[in-house]
Amino acid sequence: MKSLSPPPVTVQPPDGIPSGSLLHLLGRIFQELTYRSIRNWGLQPNVCIVLAHLHVKPENAEPAEIAQAARLPRQTTTFVLDTLEKQGLALRKPHPSDRRRKIVHLTPKGHRQATKVIQDMVALEQTALSKLTAREAAAVRDLLVRYAVAICAQNNHQP
Repeated sequence: MKSLSPPPVTVQPPDGIPSGSLLHLLGRIFQELTYRSIRNWGLQPNVCIVLAHLHVKPENAEPAEIAQAARLPRQTTTFVLDTLEKQGLALRKPHPSDRRRKIVHLTPKGHRQATKVIQDMVALEQTALSKLTAREAAAVRDLLVRYAVAICAQNNHQP
């Protein structure tokens, strides 16, 4: 089966998108992260995000907390948790004091997978940032944080 390659990165947005828009670049970055998570790990990006969250923040392991941290709708979070359980990466267990709630725990296999995914994504990011000077990389980080905060504010969300 032929592997599909993403289109080349273009600076100018496609027709119909204003020239100053970043939507095409942000979409392309997401496309590359999606490609990487599927190719290297066989996991959709939302699954990788939740896997990483449970690995680094195991104390925030209730489905509602996971949905909020991953910025996913609850129904998507349920699907992601189902996927993690089917692959033997996580288990939902009863909450110790409330029968209606669940706590999600990574299995040892889940922790190993999360470590590999995080290391791979950080390496991908570091390699990309190595094409910039330290000053440029810091500026990109600062500008992206400010951009994200501004977008969140327009949507009445906390960053």
